[in-house]
Amino acid sequence: MLVAAMALLALGGVAVAGGGGKKEKKAKFDSEITLNYSQGPYDPYDPYYEEAVFTGQVTATPTNRRAQKLGTAKCEKKRTVVIRNLDDPNSSAYAVVRTDNDGNYSADATEAAEDPGTYRARVFKKVKVALNIKCQGDQSNEVEVPTP
Repeated sequence: MLVAAMALLALGGVAVAGGGGKKEKKAKFDSEITLNYSQGPYDPYDPYYEEAVFTGQVTATPTNRRAQKLGTAKCEKKRTVVIRNLDDPNSSAYAVVRTDNDGNYSADATEAAEDPGTYRARVFKKVKVALNIKCQGDQSNEVEVPTP
């Protein structure tokens, strides 16, 4: 009888230690990224566009109820954006930048004007473990940088 009582207490202790409640769902967001290219004004004395710039925005869309309660700011600000030249697959990233608090980013594209081709931006998946948030990654549209 004593053994049965101890076994019952042990099982009750496991149930209490395990929480016995519902597991909190992770807030999930889909991400979308855009990429734009602006050459800036042409200088006839300089064959390159000195004010060329890449700009874009990362936007997040909640995909479940918990995400809707949190808002999208946690998946839009401070996201890492990588811009690559697709015509040169062996090259490293052209630029790596972070988004501001509104999800906007910009990168100097002066050297891209010297290296014409097709460019694309990418934002990678981000998981915030402490806040139980998962932000999906995405690739932008392709942007053509013309020959100066």
